[in-house]
Amino acid sequence: MKIIRNALSVVVAVSAIHAQAAELIANGGFENGDFAGWGAAAQSGSNGALSVESGTTGPLSGMSNVGPSSGEFFALTDQGGVGAYSLTQTFTVAAGVTAVKLKFDLFANNYADTIIDPIGLDYSGPPNQHARVDLLTASAGAFDTGAGVLANLYIGADAGANPNRWTSYTIDLTGLALAGGTYQIRFGEVDNQFFFNMGVDNVSITAVPEPGTYLMMLAGLAGLGFLSRAKPR
Repeated sequence: MKIIRNALSVVVAVSAIHAQAAELIANGGFENGDFAGWGAAAQSGSNGALSVESGTTGPLSGMSNVGPSSGEFFALTDQGGVGAYSLTQTFTVAAGVTAVKLKFDLFANNYADTIIDPIGLDYSGPPNQHARVDLLTASAGAFDTGAGVLANLYIGADAGANPNRWTSYTIDLTGLALAGGTYQIRFGEVDNQFFFNMGVDNVSITAVPEPGTYLMMLAGLAGLGFLSRAKPR
């Protein structure tokens, strides 16, 4: 019985460790002080940029914001004219994962009307002024809002007075980001009416592994303990 108890203890401990959610996003709080792990892009001809900031003033527009949601840094879009911006990171969901959860903090300070034109993340066409968050295929382009979009998770802008506070979002990606697949998460913004500041912080995608593997280990070790106990002396 001692062998069985020891086997049970080991497997329960291992199961507890491996059942914890695994983080799939690197530098999700931008605490490296840069875009390490991320792809930051501006549509050609844009009059602004994505940057990692620590203060409360946009570096190009001088518009106020609330600063980081936590820590020292956050990502910000800022501009002196029209443009569109995309912030992406690729992640892979391992085989055997049973649940995938996305969390992020975001503010969207819009100094004009919120306009969601079908053209998507493109400032060069009709009036277009909004932020969006998307789950993309691994091969989708930075500004793809067509076939490369698996799910739109947020679109629009904050309704309150600028500068808006951070809003925390939690979204279940289970059934969208399937086990064994590779995907992208994208934070995008387009503005061709007036200033628009999108802030992003504390991005996290966690995956919970299938516990069945560890239950099989438990049964196997318990069986070994029983056979050891049953051997003649």
